[in-house]
Amino acid sequence: MKRSSAKANYIKLFPLLLLLTACTAGDDTNRRRIMVSIEPLRYFTTQIAGDRFEVSTMVPTRSNPEIYEPSAQQIAGLTRCDLYIQVGKIGFERVWMKRIEQAAPHTIVVDSSEGIEPCRTAAGHYDPHTWMSTANAIAIAHNIYRALAAIDTKDSLYFKSNLENLVSRIRQLDTRIREQLTRDKSTTFLIYHPSLTYYARDYGLTQLPIEEEGREPSAAELGQTIAAARQQGVRSLFLQRQFDNRNTQTVARETGAKVIPIDPLSYKWEEEMLLIAKRLQ
Repeated sequence: MKRSSAKANYIKLFPLLLLLTACTAGDDTNRRRIMVSIEPLRYFTTQIAGDRFEVSTMVPTRSNPEIYEPSAQQIAGLTRCDLYIQVGKIGFERVWMKRIEQAAPHTIVVDSSEGIEPCRTAAGHYDPHTWMSTANAIAIAHNIYRALAAIDTKDSLYFKSNLENLVSRIRQLDTRIREQLTRDKSTTFLIYHPSLTYYARDYGLTQLPIEEEGREPSAAELGQTIAAARQQGVRSLFLQRQFDNRNTQTVARETGAKVIPIDPLSYKWEEEMLLIAKRLQ
């Protein structure tokens, strides 16, 4: 009777044991934490950190990092992070970094763009989209590696191996992009927000932005952009997923350019970089 009773109790408890196992199996509380500003930085960081750190992103997908405001919960969560990896000078960072550093004084802030030569738009504004360049991406990857190796020396060789694999893929990506930019494609493109300054520099292209610094163009400025696009035979108008404006449709209609959606803030950084070259008309 005792053996039968014990067996019956086990059968009753078995589903509960399974539930407890499922709840604890995915528990990453033992992993150290890193927060990054945007999804492309999460991509670079996870490629190098592997399974040694849990990496989260401050700016959610499809949000605009130029104007994003971190939540109180996100700021509080930074106190549990070893590193905060920032782009460098993107919109919300210029406004929020001091507050972030005050809220999490023990979290090490890493400037992923350190050592990268600043690039300016045609209007003379600094372009913070440093990751939109394969050459810059290699520099960013090295900055992230050094930060990881500094706080986790025992895994430095693991990080180094991951870094070398990532750099190899980035160089292969650069070759593939150049193969896509054939002579029959236009070397000038329209873009709503000038996020491809480094990309254009690397591949001998010219970007014509519709707006800069978050300021909508005047009617005269819009007319000048349309005239320049017509004169240069522009056939592509890149539109970031974080923006949508009637001026885009106006310019497309007046120039005959095809509106092409892009997402420079995607986690799928390699895929997006190649798609830009493929989609250029």
